[in-house]
Amino acid sequence: MVLESQVGFINDIQLYSLSDGPGIRSTVFLKGCLLNCRWCHNPEGSRRYPQVFPYQTNCNGCGDCLEACPAGAIEMAEPCQPRILRERCIDCFQCTEVCREDAMVVWGRMVSVDEVMEEVQADQPFYKHSGGGMTVSGGEPLAQPEFVRALMAAAKERGISTALDTCGYAAWEIVERVLEVTDHVLLDIKHMDPQAHRAYCGAPNGLILENAAKIAALVIPLRFRVPLIPGFNDSEDNLARTAEFIGALCGNGRECAVDILPYHPYADAKYRIFGLDYPFPAGEVYDEEKLAGIVDIFVSRDLAVTVGG
Repeated sequence: MVLESQVGFINDIQLYSLSDGPGIRSTVFLKGCLLNCRWCHNPEGSRRYPQVFPYQTNCNGCGDCLEACPAGAIEMAEPCQPRILRERCIDCFQCTEVCREDAMVVWGRMVSVDEVMEEVQADQPFYKHSGGGMTVSGGEPLAQPEFVRALMAAAKERGISTALDTCGYAAWEIVERVLEVTDHVLLDIKHMDPQAHRAYCGAPNGLILENAAKIAALVIPLRFRVPLIPGFNDSEDNLARTAEFIGALCGNGRECAVDILPYHPYADAKYRIFGLDYPFPAGEVYDEEKLAGIVDIFVSRDLAVTVGG
């Protein structure tokens, strides 16, 4: 009998990752998120269950998917540009079965802990010398806490170090149970203002900041990750408040670091391929001069800073 905690929904497993924690890592990307950030680069990971997304660059306009859909949930407003009407889609996946061009793709699959570990262990020879291990990311790992706990426990039984990449938006009881089998934490701080956080991320930030303080009080190595989003959180005032908050938690000999993650406009192209309207205006790439000024805000609080993770 397979327990519920032993199966979960994932999007992908990326081997030999260099940006999801210390050393060379195997990153498990889970399905489902607890927030709804307007700029999200991964719409295919927002829901916990598998979903179909059109891959418009592969479409030849044959229309087979429209005929196969029993719910009338697919439209072709322009040739070779299928769009899925989410309010109608019943996730039957019949469109994927008839598509001969891989233009209708299912994102997400149910896997067991053992299946994930079988893939992850392919990277195990790289862990020892690099200080790496397995990172669980998303979506949001805390959307599937029992599966994440079981997955990390299985990794530790195999001598594999674990890292949790999280937005921190969950009850402390849930976070605490996962941390029992976690060796490193990567924690997002998106904005210091609760109203702005609610408006752009779908929830206030109070619980996240509370959890950040509780995690910082533990002995687990901690990296704060600050995504730079134009017009949302990149003002000097908000960045200074963010640096002060992190600096206060990292005082008294507590070692932690900050990853500055500059926004890039590539998500807009991804949304177009999926037949979606990008809900956040695509901004310009941050130039080196502006990035240097932002880094100085954090360095001036005696924080170790990395740009890009």
